[in-house]
Amino acid sequence: MFVKIKNIISKVDRFLFKKFGSEKNIKSLENLKEAKIIFSHLNEFGKKKEVKFVGGCVRKALCDENIDDIDLATTLEPGEVKEILSNYNIKVIDTGISHGTVTAIVNQKKFEITTLRKDLSTDGRHAHVEFTKSWEKDASRRDFTINAIYADIEGQIFDPLNGISDLENGKIKFIGSTEERIQEDYLRILRYFRFFVHYSEKKHDQNTLKYIKQNINGLNKISKERVFDEVKKIFSLNNTFILFSEDSPKEIILNIFPQFKYYKRLKKISILSQKLKEEFDYGLILALLIVDDSDNYEYFCYKYKTSNKLKNRFKNISENFSSLKNKEFYSNDNIKKLIYLSDKNSVKDLLLFSACLENKIELSEFENLIKYTRICQVPEFPISGNYLKEHGYESGEKLGKKLKFLKEKWIENNFVLDKKILDKSLNKVNRN
Repeated sequence: MFVKIKNIISKVDRFLFKKFGSEKNIKSLENLKEAKIIFSHLNEFGKKKEVKFVGGCVRKALCDENIDDIDLATTLEPGEVKEILSNYNIKVIDTGISHGTVTAIVNQKKFEITTLRKDLSTDGRHAHVEFTKSWEKDASRRDFTINAIYADIEGQIFDPLNGISDLENGKIKFIGSTEERIQEDYLRILRYFRFFVHYSEKKHDQNTLKYIKQNINGLNKISKERVFDEVKKIFSLNNTFILFSEDSPKEIILNIFPQFKYYKRLKKISILSQKLKEEFDYGLILALLIVDDSDNYEYFCYKYKTSNKLKNRFKNISENFSSLKNKEFYSNDNIKKLIYLSDKNSVKDLLLFSACLENKIELSEFENLIKYTRICQVPEFPISGNYLKEHGYESGEKLGKKLKFLKEKWIENNFVLDKKILDKSLNKVNRN
């Protein structure tokens, strides 16, 4: 009986939430003073409310997540939006005006404003659109129900496709025909997996996976930059091993990214402490998937035009890969040397990467070593070229070689310069 009452109350709560909105759940959007400015100006234009929040910002507000991008939908056409906001000295940029999108900037905050539209045709990358005044038609051309939730500046929710219910129940559902939605933009294949990792509480719908498999080659039409941008978003989430926990989705991911052959390493993250888990970013997750002691990572970096910074992180791990198998690697003295020769972030990458390999090092030891990297003071080599000149060396190749020799001995001796070695070097040149 209690369960029945609880279910009834839950349904009533969802109904009231959809009908009247929730101050608590979208407060982060309502309180944006820059948004209030745009809403006030655009809503002055007509008798009805002409603009609403839509998509990711509403979804994230409902889930109390950090909001980065803010999308607005409006019944006004791009030219009208530009004219109205320009009259109030608000900067407006034509970011995709052929598709009805402009970007307004208020106090350095960007708002992407798109006219309600329906897609007439698409080639899997770009769509030919027609503007509309219908919020329902605009919702029906979007990708997933959880991205077709609208809200006005007062917090009133408009949810024509029951996206809130799907969000509450962890259901990732394409709008209308799954195959049509995928064929409109093949990147939605990866977006599906991203939302599944982040929100799903169900198993994959087999029909959805079937249509994804049938259309997987369409991703070849998508620019590598867009694909990699989606990859970064996926592997910035927690629990990404879920992508490989079922055979069918694993087969799809490995079909798209055959370089992800070390996916089993991700499973080790689940047993790490929360402190260690929080240290992993998308770059380190990708390294776990790809990097070994070869230079195979270079092809992935070339194919997806990754930054040199990410490529260098992969290179650092690859070049030190064999050393990670040695117990001597995991000592404070060695960590200090590595920090001196590279930097703290590079050493932290090595330690976190190693924590997900099959080795006999206790996890508590990794925590201690990472803590040590934070507090470790990087030593400064006490001998300079001028010092050697004062003791008889002349500028040139000999001086450079001697400095290098002394520094190597200093590092080998745990950053202590052996006085005998130094005296011997100085006496030798003086005798000459």
